[in-house]
Amino acid sequence: MAHNQWLTINGSIAQSKIQMWYVFHGPDGLTRDEEIARLKQKLGQADIASLNYTAFDAAVQLKEIQAAADAMPFLTEKRLVVVRNWLTQAGRGKRKPKADSSGDPIAQLVAYLPEVPDYTGLVFAEDETLPSTHPLIKLAQDKSKGGFVKLFDLPEDPARWIVARARLKGGEIARPAAQLLSTKIHRGNKNDRDHFAEDSQLYLRKLDTELDKLVAYANGRPIEAHDVEALVSDEQVADMFGFVDAIGARDGATALRILRGVLGRGEQPLIALTMIARQTRLLIQAKEHERLAPAELAQTLGLHPFVAEKLSRQARNFSMAQLERAHIAVMETDLAIKTGSMEDVVALDVLVAGLCAV
Repeated sequence: MAHNQWLTINGSIAQSKIQMWYVFHGPDGLTRDEEIARLKQKLGQADIASLNYTAFDAAVQLKEIQAAADAMPFLTEKRLVVVRNWLTQAGRGKRKPKADSSGDPIAQLVAYLPEVPDYTGLVFAEDETLPSTHPLIKLAQDKSKGGFVKLFDLPEDPARWIVARARLKGGEIARPAAQLLSTKIHRGNKNDRDHFAEDSQLYLRKLDTELDKLVAYANGRPIEAHDVEALVSDEQVADMFGFVDAIGARDGATALRILRGVLGRGEQPLIALTMIARQTRLLIQAKEHERLAPAELAQTLGLHPFVAEKLSRQARNFSMAQLERAHIAVMETDLAIKTGSMEDVVALDVLVAGLCAV
């Protein structure tokens, strides 16, 4: 088996047997995605890298993942395949996935992973934290299987993270200012089970956006608490969920009005798009299980009963064909924004109008 330098976690290079597949899991999607970006940079120049990089979402079939991983790289030695949130979706409803379960996609993946070609880096990026008993985490404990697992968790001391992050951006922030900023953004309430995961996953991304503004505003001097007070508003978390609820109710006027307010406070358009994508996926799942009572739907999807009841009601506003078109529209909007073919706010306006009209 050939050796290479795929593994670059925290700047260190693995000198032992190549890691061919990775599990990056946990709510710190910001650091995780930066690590994936570094892996992609190792493919070479941008035009070559794009030919040897494949990204999938949770809806992909295992056979498509395998085909992409097995494909030979073009004009370079390596290729990278990134699959997002597939492990949690594939294992949804299985309390304890078992490697010997016939027909279980997780079990089939476990059987395939040791055979991933050494020219491929296969990354499973999960927003949720996987249990230590997950089959892929257990498989990676055997170093001969070519796997590597890293938990991307939120920092225990957000203020310390903010200070270090500001330095990376070429700025400096006083500790009291960092402490204040850490409380301005909603980190998530563990008692709010229907929103906690999403709040946690967006926390560092929002802090990073606010730091960009603060570093630019300070223009070389240390950022102080009065700067944070001047530039960062206390987050109104309810607005974002009112926004996606309005989409679910096909209330376009309300959705666009709330969106304007959210973006006006400095929220990233891509974060709003992430919320729309989540709502669309949940509506599709609710439609697939429309015969279930809300309590049964809550148990099946792992949601709070109140959220499940609301989804059941909203799903009745759409046909499955409409929701499938909406899912495609969300992906097309994401691509349009990231490729620069459409300005982000305009793309969101078009998407919201379309979703509420379908």
